[in-house]
Amino acid sequence: MPKQKIMRSRHLIRLLAIALSLGSAARAEVRLWQINDGERSWKSVEDASTAIDFDVPNAIRIAGFRPRENIASTLSWVDGIPRDGFDIIRSNAHIWNNYPLKKSDLPIVDGDPNTSTEDRFKVFGSSQAGKRFFLDLGSRFPLNRVVFYPRLTGLDAGGKPLWSDYIRGYELYINDGLSFGTDGQPIYGDPIKKVEFSRDSVSVVEFELDFVRYILLRITATNPFEIAEIELYGEGFVPRGEYRSEVIDLGAPVNFGTLNFSAAKVRVVGDDLVEEPAAMATATIQMRSGLDDTPLTFYEVTNRYLDVQTPVTEEEYNALSKDDQGGFEDDQINWSRWSAPFTESGHKVVLPSPRRYVQFRVVMESGSILDGIRIDDLGIEIASPLARGLVGEISLLGDPDPSTGFAVVPVGVPSPFVYDVRAAVADGDVGFDALRISTPTKPQFTELFIGPSEDALTAVVPDSVREEADALTLFFPGHRVDSTTSLRVVFNAQLLVQSTFFNGEVFDTESEELPQPVLPDNANQQVTTDKLQVLTSAESRGTILPFLEVHPSVISPNGDGINDEVEIRYDVLQILEELPNRVEIFSLAGQRVYTVSAVRGRGVYSERWDGRDQAGQLVPVGVYLLRVAVEGNVRDFAHTRAIAVVY
Repeated sequence: MPKQKIMRSRHLIRLLAIALSLGSAARAEVRLWQINDGERSWKSVEDASTAIDFDVPNAIRIAGFRPRENIASTLSWVDGIPRDGFDIIRSNAHIWNNYPLKKSDLPIVDGDPNTSTEDRFKVFGSSQAGKRFFLDLGSRFPLNRVVFYPRLTGLDAGGKPLWSDYIRGYELYINDGLSFGTDGQPIYGDPIKKVEFSRDSVSVVEFELDFVRYILLRITATNPFEIAEIELYGEGFVPRGEYRSEVIDLGAPVNFGTLNFSAAKVRVVGDDLVEEPAAMATATIQMRSGLDDTPLTFYEVTNRYLDVQTPVTEEEYNALSKDDQGGFEDDQINWSRWSAPFTESGHKVVLPSPRRYVQFRVVMESGSILDGIRIDDLGIEIASPLARGLVGEISLLGDPDPSTGFAVVPVGVPSPFVYDVRAAVADGDVGFDALRISTPTKPQFTELFIGPSEDALTAVVPDSVREEADALTLFFPGHRVDSTTSLRVVFNAQLLVQSTFFNGEVFDTESEELPQPVLPDNANQQVTTDKLQVLTSAESRGTILPFLEVHPSVISPNGDGINDEVEIRYDVLQILEELPNRVEIFSLAGQRVYTVSAVRGRGVYSERWDGRDQAGQLVPVGVYLLRVAVEGNVRDFAHTRAIAVVY
């Protein structure tokens, strides 16, 4: 046995041992984990969020603002320049200045008009021209007004009114958060307002409503000044908001059903916010599942000179000194990748399971500055596992140990496959009596083998078999899997693209439990693919329309039920988008007598022609040419056949 296979086998045995050691799970019906269940809320399970509003009860909404709302007071501010770059969207806003004597600028964005920069910029005999204040809002916000002013009440130590220490000359610049120079710094361009001498203690800069992220206030007057507040105003919604939950502990490994949520689009109308189904806003949700309580892998620097880093736990990482803390990255072993985005409620969660831990994130986007969206609730169907361990791999019949590590077959040609599954079912698990395998085309079932191990398989006849356009489903309640079991399915299918995943799931027809996905791993010691993915051979790629079948080639459309029409079958392969398909019948003189057009993706298709022209009239006796074409972006792919019509 190859060394790699022995290592994979030990890995599988270790996984199965861990799965079996989890103990028995009580059989339970499908239940719902909800964000708003009286014990938890969107805020209580939040890990991080950017431009998200929690003010709506039991909901989250993309951040939106009314004209009289000071946006600056709603942000979480950090003093100092961002250290991780300017083009990164972040949950905190930053404020800093170019004054060498560093003191906190947070008092000027804290929403309190009685706190200020005080005497920092009131040094006698020192020109204040050239002082600059920078604001990074963290993401883009809809603004049309910036207001700044000193303390408006009270006297200084000399009895002078504080309001008189206002800025007399300034330039104000803004950046939309999309324009950066080659050095990564925001590009500001010309000032949106330039004031050489002001008589107003409260400075108001108004401009056309637009998205703004960066603001630069440059002082041009020499006089001493202070700033008590910089206020930001606008209306509408930010272009993008993101919410990420903390890691959620479901208490035990579970299978996942559907993700359910309710969303409502809203629009700013005057000073009101109303629900508007036509609002240009979207929300997408993604999930990932894990085996432990952190989706990150942390590293300790164990050899600084050779840049060697060793994985450690999060707790160990946090206890390290800054010098010994290495990097961290997504844990791709114990955690899945983020799922495909959910845009509608009620779709199945396709994630590795059973898993105990999950995390989800919500991205809301606005396509119009006055349009927004909110998510009112979110729930995930969960159920006890059917089996504590369920892994599978696919291979080409007769080639269990391919040199490439993948089963490789010609594209568009029916090929025989072997689908091996290994199930670890513990006491108390539900078990299963059916297996579904997704296929790119309609499969043809050949054989099913079931046994306690891969070396003790017995051919069995399924109670029933369902061969569909995109799946093969086997039902075997007469051979129900309720203990550790190996299964082997042999079937034929054809590939339509370069790479295809034959994902599988098991389910129980005798209960209401959720299906459980088959995870790719070592399921049979003699098979070395450890994958559910199949590739097409290089020499067979490149063709889009390889197959055209016409039966019969001679028709007699006289209504006697014998050869009254011709069946036209063709395959469309490789394409990743839908393209125009055209089936045409021509006379030998080149006249088109019949045509059918459709926009289609890859697949197996068929059309019928009953010997009639486009007007429904029978065509004369003779030989006709059939042309089937797929209209590509660069060139067309076509085949022709002859069809004879007799009466």
